[in-house]
Amino acid sequence: MKIKLKVEMQWLELERKSMEKMKRNYMLWERATLQKAKDASDLSDLRRVFYELGDRWEFDQTSGAWLSDSEPLDTIGLILRIPGLKPNKERYVVYAVMAYSKGLTDQFDHLGDKERIIIERDTKSGSLQCWSTTGHGEMDLFPTDLTTFGSLRNALASCKLIAQPGDHALRLEVPNSSGVTNTIIMRLWEIAGGTQSYHTKEIDVLTEDDIEKFLDFKFHRYANSIIELDKIWRHLSGGTVEWAKERVLDKIPDHVEERDKQTLRRIEGLLHVLWFKPAFSQLRPVEMIYDELQSEPTPTETQRTLIPYLGELAYALTDITEKAKYLKWKSVIDKPSFMKNEAFKECNLTPLVQEAFAAALDDVLREHTLAYIGYPEKATLKNKFLRVIFSSIILPLRLLSSFRIAVVSLIRKIYLKLKEKTISTIPKESDDSIERESTN
Repeated sequence: MKIKLKVEMQWLELERKSMEKMKRNYMLWERATLQKAKDASDLSDLRRVFYELGDRWEFDQTSGAWLSDSEPLDTIGLILRIPGLKPNKERYVVYAVMAYSKGLTDQFDHLGDKERIIIERDTKSGSLQCWSTTGHGEMDLFPTDLTTFGSLRNALASCKLIAQPGDHALRLEVPNSSGVTNTIIMRLWEIAGGTQSYHTKEIDVLTEDDIEKFLDFKFHRYANSIIELDKIWRHLSGGTVEWAKERVLDKIPDHVEERDKQTLRRIEGLLHVLWFKPAFSQLRPVEMIYDELQSEPTPTETQRTLIPYLGELAYALTDITEKAKYLKWKSVIDKPSFMKNEAFKECNLTPLVQEAFAAALDDVLREHTLAYIGYPEKATLKNKFLRVIFSSIILPLRLLSSFRIAVVSLIRKIYLKLKEKTISTIPKESDDSIERESTN
């Protein structure tokens, strides 16, 4: 499917200039690297050259290709489906990945901007709520109501995404006909934009069906396994009065209860890792606890209950991390086969943008935590505080900035008019004085 994307022209110009500068630097790096290889006197010298390149080789070479063939802020969208935290809720994380976006960093340090919005659907009532990103990856406090659009597809097709690279934000702009509240909010953002001009283009978006069915990337299963483990941990930890009564009535022996407490404490620590560490950092602690419980000769009832949840999590986590690495590898090593995947059938994507998509999936799992991706309610206290701050000040600051620019512009216009008027009167007075002198 396709979505309309708006980007401020100033960022496109900045990106274009940065690309030219970095392209020159890349060509110098390329020539120097090739020269080192040519100057190698034997295989030992050549091996030394490759050791010097290290892990940066693949990324620098790919970045060089993007610099040569891509347009400023080339963008591809992708949708990850995840379960909601409440019954009858499901969420969709819409990422906009800029295949090349280094204008603000001026160095080869990341793929590009990967910003997202979160849309939650109530499967019973059909309501749709959207949280945009206000700044530095933090989500809005209050959602935009998209229920009138009926479905996720209609909402995305009817609205526009607005990328704000300077704020590291992505907003959903809804039409004026989508309700009084939405109209007022959109009008405020228009005022906040001031005199900025925008470039609008259509971008291709890989839907959740494309990603799950054709690319076999089961992110929903991974997120669901963490939520289910969280639920059973809360239940086993005595989160309900009924469970507390059971423990008293069953008269669990002290040594068994102590083992259960230790196990549940470890699960609590694991859940902290699962919510607040990227997926690629999770596999080792998950497998460690899972293997220990499986090899326990006399597991307690609590431990037996936890084993299948940990097993499902280990499988789902291994599946998405290995699939992300495989897709990234295939996009570079076996391009023809990767390009022919059914997921890209209806998309008009350049090979480089397809490559960027594969790299983005891998990067999301290496950089973004599950709480960050789709569950801001689970954020740490620090991030919740930042969310409140950014949601509260971004729009007012932009409004003040827009007002200041408008006032300065008005004062400049008045000053120029007064200056022109003053200049225009000087020659006239001189002519009059010359005429009077000639008369005398």
